[in-house]
Amino acid sequence: MFKTVIKVPTIRDDDNGYSAVLGIAETILANPKGHFDFDFSSCAIIEHNGVVMLGGLARYVDYQNGLSSHVIAGLLNTKAFSSYGVMFLVDTMRSIVRDSLINNNFLSHFSRSGFEGYSVGGYIGYREHNNHLNDDNIASHLRDQWLSSDKLNLSAQLKEAIVSRIFEIFMNAYGHGVSVQRMERLGVYSCGQYDRKEKKLNLSVVDFGPGIVQNVRDNVSGIVDSIDAMNWALMKGNSTRTDSVGLNIPRGLGFDLLREFVVLNKGEMRVYSNDVQVLTTSDQLFDVKKSGYNISGTLVSIKINCDNRHYCFESENQTQYF
Repeated sequence: MFKTVIKVPTIRDDDNGYSAVLGIAETILANPKGHFDFDFSSCAIIEHNGVVMLGGLARYVDYQNGLSSHVIAGLLNTKAFSSYGVMFLVDTMRSIVRDSLINNNFLSHFSRSGFEGYSVGGYIGYREHNNHLNDDNIASHLRDQWLSSDKLNLSAQLKEAIVSRIFEIFMNAYGHGVSVQRMERLGVYSCGQYDRKEKKLNLSVVDFGPGIVQNVRDNVSGIVDSIDAMNWALMKGNSTRTDSVGLNIPRGLGFDLLREFVVLNKGEMRVYSNDVQVLTTSDQLFDVKKSGYNISGTLVSIKINCDNRHYCFESENQTQYF
């Protein structure tokens, strides 16, 4: 069994940060059957996109190596208790990184002791979702904690629409040709982040299913090119509907309203799947191009500015923002 040390760099919510997480993911996904030590000695800060990817990769390695305990690592001042899997080397972390990973409930998932978590539902932080029938109250969490009224002034109608579109991002991971048993073990991972000083709200969601591009290639006749596949998936109304979990729910990506809102809000949405990346632009369009990396799965990240405007649909009242 080989052992690989992964040097985790500083990971911010920017182009360099996403390149870093995609590079780490590509390395591990190419050969996940082994042991990986995550060394944080070069990491000054890690934001939501890094947190969600490292957590998801740890579980993916666990799944691929067939571990039964789901206790991977994250020990401080103790010896490894597994010959393969993942260890987060906490003693290589700066205090600001360690405190952040404690406060967002990340380390409590990956340690036997020493890092107490907090009750589900009352926080913005790292989450693991392993069952489509028991959705970990995703919609309630998005509505009541992530998009709470103290952060962003949304009409009830618009808030429900945004929550439903984001919920589709989670459900798509369960609905694209992945068996219930596999998803219950492999899961979907998310990390919400709220910067009170900058007044920015972020959410990243990752899964390690086939990926959007691969899913379109496998299920839509005549589409081979990666860019064409992603553009097809982004088109409103298109859906491969390959869900194997028995739910009568359309499997479109649901990005149209999110894109429009994010652009109006001067926020940002990113999608990385297989070898393609998608970014919102200021003219209500998506910029679709090759990412320079190739990962099995999908990472979606949304950034919203928490400003003083009231957002609602044009039809709701005379103050028309959306």
